[in-house]
Amino acid sequence: MRKIMSRVNRAAVAVAATAFMASGVVVAGATTASADGCVGPLCGAVKNRTGQTMHYTMSLGAGPHYCDVWNWGGGTGSEFKHAKCKQESFGNGTRGGNGTGNDVDAFTFASHGYHERFSRVGTWHWRTAGVWTKVRSGEIADCGIGDNNEVWCTVLVQA
Repeated sequence: MRKIMSRVNRAAVAVAATAFMASGVVVAGATTASADGCVGPLCGAVKNRTGQTMHYTMSLGAGPHYCDVWNWGGGTGSEFKHAKCKQESFGNGTRGGNGTGNDVDAFTFASHGYHERFSRVGTWHWRTAGVWTKVRSGEIADCGIGDNNEVWCTVLVQA
C-alpha cells in the first residue's frame, strides 16, 4: 500500500527545500572562476555602488601583481593564498558579468576593510583592507555603503 504525504507534511518539505536553497547552497553549484576566463556564458562580476575605488582582477593566478585571497577555492571556505594577479581599479559601475566575455575572479578595497557575505541570508564577515574575495563564474559581488559609511558586499548568483 502506498502512503500519501499529508498536505501539512508536503508544505513543510517545500518550506525546508526553499530555505535550503536560499541559504546559499545554490551558489555551490557555480564553478570556480580562474584565469581561464568564463565558463560558457557564465562570468564572474563585481558591482561597485560605494563611491570608493574598488580593485578587481580578471587574471587570478597570473600577472605582475599579487592578490592575497582568503577563499582560494571560492565560496565561504577559508583557504588563504598569495597569488599572482593583474590588479585593476574603478569607481562606481560594473565589471564583467554573464554574457560579457569578461570574467572577474576576485575583488578588494585596498584603502579600507569591507564586510562580505555569500547569499542574502549568509553570515557577514569582516575583511581587512587589501584582502581579496574570490568570486566564481556566474556570481556577482554587489557592494554598497551601509552603517557607519562602511562597505558591505553580497556575493550572489547572477540572474
